[in-house]
Amino acid sequence: MIALLGHTAEEGESGFTGFRQESNFYYLTKHSEPGAALLIAPASRGLPYREILFIPSASAESRMWAGSGLSAADARQLGFGDTEDSSNFGTVLRLLLRERSPLFGLVGAAGSRASPGLERLKAAAEGEVPRAIEGHLARLRSIKSSSEVALIQDAVSATSAAFRAALRAVRPGATERSIAAELVAETFRSGCARLAFPPIVAGGANATVLHYHRNQNQLRRGQAVLLDAGAECGRYAADITRTVPVSGSFNRRQRELYDLVLASHESAIEAAIPGVQLEGPGPDTVESAALRVLRERAPKEVDPWLPHAIGHHVGLDVHDPAPPRTTLKAGMVIAIEPGIYLPEEGIGIRIEDIVEIQKGGCRMLSSGLPRTVDGVEALTGTK
Repeated sequence: MIALLGHTAEEGESGFTGFRQESNFYYLTKHSEPGAALLIAPASRGLPYREILFIPSASAESRMWAGSGLSAADARQLGFGDTEDSSNFGTVLRLLLRERSPLFGLVGAAGSRASPGLERLKAAAEGEVPRAIEGHLARLRSIKSSSEVALIQDAVSATSAAFRAALRAVRPGATERSIAAELVAETFRSGCARLAFPPIVAGGANATVLHYHRNQNQLRRGQAVLLDAGAECGRYAADITRTVPVSGSFNRRQRELYDLVLASHESAIEAAIPGVQLEGPGPDTVESAALRVLRERAPKEVDPWLPHAIGHHVGLDVHDPAPPRTTLKAGMVIAIEPGIYLPEEGIGIRIEDIVEIQKGGCRMLSSGLPRTVDGVEALTGTK
């Protein structure tokens, strides 16, 4: 039997964009409000299969603060004919456990912190420790349906529009924060509910800090600035990176390194076909294709070591789960992001795009946003 707990209001708090449901729970239910739970009980000993969605009753006070939520009577729009009030979850869980076992639930990925709802689930099951279901859900979530790909494409299109707006504001004297404000504003204007992660706008040496989020410095002539951002539309994420010259044109050194990263990027995309691994020690992975170009073409004084993964799966989460060492399959959506980082020269360059794996190759979802030297130079506010 499977028992999943959605986030409480506190667990799903997401800053000024409001509540965000636990992704696995949303994947199986499409329910996006706090306090819900799901039981999936298999057919057993003559008993029928059951799928029960538990929804909390809204008190007068909660309606005052958060408005009316989805009621059990309304849950049929999510495909659930069997609904209960959340207050009955523990009672029903214990009853079904006597009839059908073992119990599966979210326990937390290996080596990471426990799932936020684990202790609540154990208490409802009177101490029974659930078996992990994350691996099974990762396999399901790693292959996207056509409707999921369409939602990711919506997020990518909104992100591309946000990049165009932000890059028009890039010029000497602009602040990283003002550029980030353009990313956020255009994301909302495109109809998306939130960004998938805090945007990175990193000028000069800040671009060598992989998760730079201060966005507080002023851009200077002669620098390159790295923008890494992604919209979230219909709960599905995008993740794109571009590096552009603050003055409108790369200098010779920046152009040399940018062309190197672009060649690595194109080699990785060409290698992203069904049957290969995204990363790993073998010679025929997307990672090895990207690194081969960096090692063969990098100037002798440049260390081509890549300090981060060549890419990751994208979906309900910007870093969507996938089984370890899995081979790429049609329907997977991945981000590919090679880069070069030279703190001593104050240069960090990364190019990131999202592709859908298809039979025989891949399709770039973010092809509408230029990535060549001439293309990105033309996008800046100083051109």
